[in-house]
Amino acid sequence: MKRSSILLIPILLIVSSPVYGIFEGSANADIFIRIYKQQGDYGRVALWHEAAAECYSLISIPMNDISLKYYKKIGNKKWVERAEKEKSEILERRIFHLSHAKAAWKKSKTEESILKLEREKIAKFKRNWLPHYPDRFYDFGIYATYFAEQKEQAELKRNYRKVINLEADAAEMVATQYDLILIRNGLTAYEKIRDAYLQHATLLRTLAKRTHRKLPAELRLSKNIRNLKSIVKVTTDKKADEILKIAKTEPRIHSQLSNHTGVREYAWYQGFAWTVSFYNQGWGNLAIAVIDDKSGKVLDVLEGEYLKEKHDQLD
Repeated sequence: MKRSSILLIPILLIVSSPVYGIFEGSANADIFIRIYKQQGDYGRVALWHEAAAECYSLISIPMNDISLKYYKKIGNKKWVERAEKEKSEILERRIFHLSHAKAAWKKSKTEESILKLEREKIAKFKRNWLPHYPDRFYDFGIYATYFAEQKEQAELKRNYRKVINLEADAAEMVATQYDLILIRNGLTAYEKIRDAYLQHATLLRTLAKRTHRKLPAELRLSKNIRNLKSIVKVTTDKKADEILKIAKTEPRIHSQLSNHTGVREYAWYQGFAWTVSFYNQGWGNLAIAVIDDKSGKVLDVLEGEYLKEKHDQLD
């Protein structure tokens, strides 16, 4: 993913690249950077650049460190190099956002009362995004790439012990993600899920010591443990279907999409408001609507060409 692009494709469609997965939070912060740049509100532009940088610190860097440590432990030079390259990209993007925040602050005339309210929104945004990654460990990133490749090779050789141990490694890794990304940052309700994964890893290590003619049924439990996340519920005033209807009736959205076919849309709750992205295969991102969760009011719209604007033009 180039630095000049804005990532808005639904996360569940992104399973092949760990880079895309870990950049999703910061990419969504980019929506608000562009919205406020469009309004000329540089104080809030600065705050969202800082929020994007913090997403790298709180999420991307710990995730990368966990993977890198694992690759070094097993001695896989190819994947170590890949993770190290990814780490340098993360640090580069973090520096980029911090430098742009500094530049935006110099232009800011935003009142402190407005900045205070925006900081509260950003806090909600971060609380919404922190659980996103561990909860989807089995859908993208290292599990959908490295682990999938290794498990497939082991299964072809009927090396079921290796498959089971790989699943144990994965369970320990997702537990570490919950620990470093959520629990360390005050979301202690997730301790129950972390502990469940650690217990599951212990069970798998025990099973791996036995002889198996086929893969044990216990392997299927790995992905189901995350269902415990129901102990931490995200509540919204509006449903996704309602938000989509509001976005589609917005005149600016209707005008932007009128000359395009095969348009798809995706609504995502950002912790305080919804974003609805409209895109197709030929043009990519076509328009984005930002909609208040409580009132259902369209707060702003990003259209066509503005979405293609390079990052270095934001400030």
